[in-house]
Amino acid sequence: MRYEEFVNIQLGKLKKAGLVDPDKIPDMDLYIDQVETFFKNQTRDIDSETVRRFLTKTMINNYAKHDMIPRPDGKKYTADHMMMIAMVGYLKGIIKMDEIKYLMKPLVDNYNSDFDESIDPEVVYRTACETNSDFAERLSEDVDKNIVLIKKLFQNNELDDDERLEVFTLILSLAMRADMEKYIAERLIKKYFVEPANEKPVKQAKPGKAAKAEKTR
Repeated sequence: MRYEEFVNIQLGKLKKAGLVDPDKIPDMDLYIDQVETFFKNQTRDIDSETVRRFLTKTMINNYAKHDMIPRPDGKKYTADHMMMIAMVGYLKGIIKMDEIKYLMKPLVDNYNSDFDESIDPEVVYRTACETNSDFAERLSEDVDKNIVLIKKLFQNNELDDDERLEVFTLILSLAMRADMEKYIAERLIKKYFVEPANEKPVKQAKPGKAAKAEKTR
């Protein structure tokens, strides 16, 4: 099998390995065993190498313990819980757990307080799913363009006709792209989630003697 065909097969698998379809998330509260079974069933048709985000009961308990998702209501998880669990499961292979905690904090705080439509987990989740679907299509197109460009450059430079050199160059370009995208994601988390959360409130200066004297007049 030529590597171009192999790459296209992997891209096809990747399109299935994104966030779980929001319309498939049960509209009822589930116990943790049922949550684990649900996510396992959603990834059944994808090979184990592609599914890096399989969720276990231990993982889900740790997400709640470290405030990356809200604590269960009693012993049950709502549809909002399920969406946030899926988000964390997707992010954990790319972003540090401490950073995920900061990123998820507005959703968790919102769930634990008065409901705010502007940060409804379902709206965020559905938007992310639609964006991911579009991104997967564009990634497939970009990879195809990269392969054509790599082949052309090797031919123009009369380099050794060794497929492994083309594959090596493609891997390097994909790794560089992934590193750039990860860098941007990390900087966004730091700027808009970590730093604001760690800002110390500005203390009001106490009025001096002159101000106090002026106030008593």
